Amino acid sequence: MRSFPRKTIVAVFFIGVAAISGELVEPGLVRADGAIPEANPLSGDQKAIREGKSWFRGVCAVCHGGRADGQGERGNGADLRKFNKGFKAYVETVTKGREVPGRIQSMPAWGAVLKEEQIYQIGAYLETLAIDGANWKDGVHN
Repeated sequence: MRSFPRKTIVAVFFIGVAAISGELVEPGLVRADGAIPEANPLSGDQKAIREGKSWFRGVCAVCHGGRADGQGERGNGADLRKFNKGFKAYVETVTKGREVPGRIQSMPAWGAVLKEEQIYQIGAYLETLAIDGANWKDGVHN
């Protein structure tokens, strides 16, 4: 049987406790004050984009369509290629949901289902689909 130095065992224990308690997170992703950054910290991260694409197809595509064009199986969701309200509004909408006056369908709240990192990953993927007029970096400019 292989033995490990005491320092290694203690370090592994504390890393495990931190991971279980949620204190071990990717730096810069989740802020202590819960503030949402102006721009997605995962923007352009190829691994995050791949993960986001997978999450989008599994969770979002049924309403928003496989190409995020709003042509889903369950009616017409928003065309996310044109999303122009900024990253913060995107995260708040996905987390809390959104009622749109005049529309039968509403955006359900996914905050209890998706982790913040998964929401950011989906956002990183959606940024790659953006068309003219979209604004994923910050709020709408008038």
